[in-house]
Formats: sequence, structure tokens, C-alpha cells
Amino acid sequence: MSSKKNNIKKIKSKMEKNFTFSWVRLIIFVILAIAIGCTYLVKEPIENFVADIFDINIETTEHGSVITTGDLEVHFIDVGQGDSIAIRFPDDKTMIIDAGDWSAYNTLIPYLNEIFFENDEEKEFDYALVTHSDKDHCGSMDEVYEEFQINCSIRPYEYALNCDYEEPENTYNATEKNTATYRAYIEAVDLENDYSDNRDIMYAHAGIKIESDDASTQYLMEFLTPNSTQYADSNDYSPIILLEYQGKSILFTGDASEAQFEELQNLIETNSSLANRLSRITVYKAAHHGSALEGCNNITVLRELNPEYVVISCGLDNSYGHPHQEFLDNLASVNVNPENIYRTDLNENIIFGISTDDGSLNILSDIAVDPNASTGSGNTVDPAVILYYSWWILAGILLVICFILCFYNYGYKKRNKAKDN
Repeated sequence: MSSKKNNIKKIKSKMEKNFTFSWVRLIIFVILAIAIGCTYLVKEPIENFVADIFDINIETTEHGSVITTGDLEVHFIDVGQGDSIAIRFPDDKTMIIDAGDWSAYNTLIPYLNEIFFENDEEKEFDYALVTHSDKDHCGSMDEVYEEFQINCSIRPYEYALNCDYEEPENTYNATEKNTATYRAYIEAVDLENDYSDNRDIMYAHAGIKIESDDASTQYLMEFLTPNSTQYADSNDYSPIILLEYQGKSILFTGDASEAQFEELQNLIETNSSLANRLSRITVYKAAHHGSALEGCNNITVLRELNPEYVVISCGLDNSYGHPHQEFLDNLASVNVNPENIYRTDLNENIIFGISTDDGSLNILSDIAVDPNASTGSGNTVDPAVILYYSWWILAGILLVICFILCFYNYGYKKRNKAKDN
């Protein structure tokens, strides 16, 4: 016991000899520390400086802090003129919504392997949802089924004609689709899951809820529409889905058109509790690639939703003119900051994360993936960590240097050397 006390005394004595503390030195250190803290006001130039050194695109890390394990992640994947969204819930369940057109697998599969499943050896989706039968949404879903295990399929009511794997009869009198792409998707669903077990295959409709079994990570994903099995426009089979976690909300819309937006408006007008939940959407996924036709993204609903951020999934220089200028004007009229509008044609792959620790929203964009890589280490995301912590690292280093400059006893060694002589 005495030897331990002696060791402590020796360490304390060494500290006292090497460092000198006084009020003057302390005041100087506090002033320098405040000055270092004030550099946070010029954090952006510092980040730009670090970004140049490490050759990192500053836009990949322009918001929040690092998205970590246990956060809710929503990946808006760049599949050109199409839709694909991958979700990792905080309880580690996973979901994919749509898969772009038939050629999207060239970029989609590498992204899922390299980024989304970077630290997940199982590489399986608990849920796979195709919003509707258009090829730019279901085109590569059969490839997803081939590459990954799918535990539950959520399909549209649309009936696949001339498909040996479809139900024998069009029980719901739903719109019939006669395309090879949609048939390939239905075949993949049938081979992967079991129609006799309603836990394996579900039809997308209002009332479906996906939520956590873990009380410590409570999230809710609720299908608000569709409320019918029959629509003239196949786009209107797209469910409108509300995902809520830690006080934040994300609204998914697929290619929802006039009928779906009318259903949503009716819900807002008749359900005050839901209207309140929808009154300030954190992230709004624009319907139909930012279209302003056929009731899409209409100003009436946008005013009710009052979104903070908007994500538009569309192809670069696409022939449809998406996003339409009218829609962008509508966003401006409901006071959406242009800097809060993200587009896959301009920002490539985009990740929105909601922190489990404090509910903060964190955004990564411009994430590039090697299309030739089937698997990878996810290096394209990792450099973001350097940039996220760049100010803290630099400020911390400066603070340590200032501490040494202010309190280190420079004359101690010289005096000892003089005594020895």
C-alpha cells in the first residue's frame, strides 16, 4: 500500500516539476481556448481545407455527424430514371423499396453489397416492397431476389397476365399488367416466398405496420394508402408510407398520382391525429420523380406536409423533364430551402440517418460506388469520418498544444542540467 502511495507521490512530484500552474497562465490558456472554440464559426473553410488534403467531396458530409451502427438509415440509391430505396431500421431489420429498371442492377447490386451490407454478413432483406408494376421500379427486383435472401415480399395488387407464377384468378379485379418485367418479378416472389403464408407475401394496402419488437428502439412504418384494389392508373397502386423515429418522419410516395394524393388529403381532413403527425414531415420523397402531372406532389398536400427536406429520384438529363419546374416552384412556395432538396441525378447516392442517441438528422450525399465491384469495404463512405471530425481533431490538437505552451515548465530541465554541472 505504501509503495502505491509513493508511486502516486512520484507522479505528482514529476507533474509539479514539469508543469507550472498560475492564475496568469490559466487566464492566457482560457483566452486561447475560447479563441480556438470560435474557429467553429469558420468550420466550413476548415472542412474544405481537410477535404482538399484527403480528396473528399465536401458535399458527402455537409450535415450532422457520422451515421453509426444502431441509427435508422434510409439509402436513396441512384438507379438513373427510376426508384430504389434501402432501409436499415435501428433494430437491424432491413427493407428494400423498388429496384430501378432492368439495367439498374449494374449499380444497385454493387451499392447494396459495398455500402448497405458493408458490415452485414447475412445480407438479407426482412422486407422487399415493389410499389407498382412500372419497369423503372420493379425492373431489377428479380436480380435482388437472386442476390439476397428475402424474408417477406410486399407486392402491389396489380395482376400479372400470362404468368405461371401468379395467382390462378384475378381475385381483386385489379388492373392487369402484361409485361415480361413484371412477370419476372412475380416469378421471383413466388420462388422465394410462400403465398399460403401471409407472413411471407403481403399485398400493399393501408394499415400495414412495420415496427420494432425492441422497446429500446421504437419506430413505426405505417402504410397510409392505398385504400382500394382497383385503380385506372398503375402509378396509384404505389403506397404512401409514413416512417417515424425519434421525433423525425420520412414520407415515401413511390409514383403516387392523383388518386393517392386524394386519399392522403382525405386522411388529413378526417383524421386530426394523423394530420398532426403529417404536419411537419422531415424528409419527403417526391412522388413520380418530381412530376407535377396527374395530381402528383400537388401544392395542397405539400402545404399540409410542410416538408423540411425533399429527395427526388430521377435520371440525369432524363427525357421526361423530371423534376418538373412546377413542382420545384411548389416547393419554393411552401418554403423548402433549395439547399435541402437532394436529387439522385445531381447528388448520386444519398443517405439520411436518424441518430438513436439524440434523434439528430445526419445526411451523406454524393456517395460513389465502383459498378464493377460485387463486394467491397465501403471505402467511399469511410473518408467522411475524417471530415466529420476534422474540426474537432484540429481544435483538440491546438488545445493540447496551447496547454503545453501555457503550463509546461521549460526552465526545469535547464536548471537541473545546471545543477548537475
